[in-house]
Amino acid sequence: MNLKKNEKELISKEIEDLEKLSSSELVAVVAKRSGNYKLSASMFSVILLFCTSFLYYFFVEETSIIQLLEIQFVTFIGFYLLFGRFRNFLLFVLPKKYKHKIASQNAHKQFYNLKLNNTKNKQAIMFFVSLDEKFVEIITDEEISKEIPNSHWQMIIDEFIIDIKNNQLLEGYLKAIKACSYILIEKFPKKENDENELSNEVIEVK
Repeated sequence: MNLKKNEKELISKEIEDLEKLSSSELVAVVAKRSGNYKLSASMFSVILLFCTSFLYYFFVEETSIIQLLEIQFVTFIGFYLLFGRFRNFLLFVLPKKYKHKIASQNAHKQFYNLKLNNTKNKQAIMFFVSLDEKFVEIITDEEISKEIPNSHWQMIIDEFIIDIKNNQLLEGYLKAIKACSYILIEKFPKKENDENELSNEVIEVK
């Protein structure tokens, strides 16, 4: 589920239209996946290693320590490589709460990496999407946070996630930007001396 060039242009145009009427600066960020999950692959491999060792020890006669160690080594390497090869399966079995925690950490990291906290008017707002985790977060700088509570964005986020699950990333982005436009224009109307400090282009991060 990747955005094509013309789809990115549509999102950028929607952001541009918003910023013509509001002093807030909206940035669209998309990540394919927020974590490499190597630690998770290792943990699952260790769990399966113990399960395999348990079965081998109790159901195979005349088990030697050397044989058991060999089985454990092969089991761990085998499952670790398997999880590395089939990351989508690993993501499927991982708890949603854990995946969303990883994605949220990435979202806040990107907010600061992209220097969205350094604008003059402190009115940056980031729409962050992590596709593999089916995760959406809206992060706002301090001036927007003062006027609009984080709870306001939850309905937009919930709708956006549904669109992502339905492989409708473009539609989700456009709907989310339009949904937040009204309150941003009301609370932060455009001023004569406003500068466009941040790019309107869709930012894709690894």
